[in-house]
Amino acid sequence: MPRLQGNDANNNDLNLTPLIDAVFLLLVFFMVTSVFVQATQLKIELPIAENYDQIDQEKKLNLLISDKGQLEFNSQIVSMGQLTTLIETERLRSGSGTLIVTADAETPHGFVLDAMEMAVMAGVSKIDLETGEDQPIGEAKVKE
Repeated sequence: MPRLQGNDANNNDLNLTPLIDAVFLLLVFFMVTSVFVQATQLKIELPIAENYDQIDQEKKLNLLISDKGQLEFNSQIVSMGQLTTLIETERLRSGSGTLIVTADAETPHGFVLDAMEMAVMAGVSKIDLETGEDQPIGEAKVKE
């Protein structure tokens, strides 16, 4: 059988361009449709409230306090000494005067009060305490 000569003889290569295009399209599709969960670094178990108001969390300053007194301000682990400066800087940047404090149910009150005092010194005008969903009246959490 005679072999082809010229340009047709060199076109025996496999064309991978459509396959690469399809793979990149699938990659982009899955990246766009995936859900990203913002996980906090501290494990917090919220206390329960019977009466509460929903808070619009847009443009709010968020402070999490663990049961051991560890602080997380706007998704960043901080020390008590850094807290006033960070809150003041973020308050001026975002224009928000509201701090949402999320403290574990087992957090000593002293840690929460110290953090609230630091926030007031940083110029925060309103402090909201975040709690969990309400429980039926008569139930109580008993520590064993």
